[in-house]
Amino acid sequence: MLTLLVTGAAGHIGRAAVARALERGHSVRALLRGGAPFGPQDGLTVIRADLATDDLTLALKDVDTVLHCAAAMHGDEAAMQRDTVTATERLVQAAGVAGVAHIVLAGSVSVYGLKSVPEGHVITEDSPLETDLKHRDAYTRAKLAQEHVAIGGPCSATILRIGAVWGPGRLWNGHLGVARGPVLIRLARDGQIPLAHATRAAAALVAAAEKGPSGANPLNILDHDLPDRARYLAALQAGGWPKLVLPVDWRALDRIAAHLPGARRPGLLRQATLHARMKPVGWSAAKAEAALDLPDQPGFEALMAAALEAQ
Repeated sequence: MLTLLVTGAAGHIGRAAVARALERGHSVRALLRGGAPFGPQDGLTVIRADLATDDLTLALKDVDTVLHCAAAMHGDEAAMQRDTVTATERLVQAAGVAGVAHIVLAGSVSVYGLKSVPEGHVITEDSPLETDLKHRDAYTRAKLAQEHVAIGGPCSATILRIGAVWGPGRLWNGHLGVARGPVLIRLARDGQIPLAHATRAAAALVAAAEKGPSGANPLNILDHDLPDRARYLAALQAGGWPKLVLPVDWRALDRIAAHLPGARRPGLLRQATLHARMKPVGWSAAKAEAALDLPDQPGFEALMAAALEAQ
């Protein structure tokens, strides 16, 4: 049994990681800044703290592994810097002082740069990272910086590059196009969507903690059954949305974006962002499936049906 500190425990991944760790018999400290508190559970201690400002000494005392799920999902550059980068810097430093052996970071596949890869390419851990940072969003910049902080810290770090997290209450996916009420402007139909169901992400985080520091780093964490865009959209429509689909070829936007000056324009009119969201590629998590003992997972349609029913 391990003593695990789960940061961002009120979030989508964090709550699932807490549940998975308790299920596996570990002692869990759930650290959260806000959000609904957890009910009483054997093996669970809830800690209220802000990673960016508060003293973390007691939270980290006698912890074996930190599952670092805390990060800003939305907001401007300042919010991303504070809640993703600065928070990670302070956590890593405090964990080193406390003698924590291992940090498992809930990273993101958003760190890959797709502009330089051809259509149909399969993205693996060896694929290029994004270099055109001024044309990507603040989230991508923050997640890249967060990886560097974790890897350069005093604790052994395992980087899990998790796909687009989904599940009940979180079914919209930016790889489809642009949503406007009941209407979807569909920019592509081919190519896999890099999904990671919340339970899959949680299982990977806990499995990495149980395995301990290893040379298998970083690891892409994705669902075993990845749908293409057409399959995902068909499953969504079975739940009643969207009512109308307007197809627009993303390549037309790419040609327009190539001739627009400056970085301050809508995200999908920046080539780096457009390619990252819409280019038809495949995704591989074979390295993680070999390195981690992940549980079997239902197929995509079964997971989507369960998520729609839960909503």
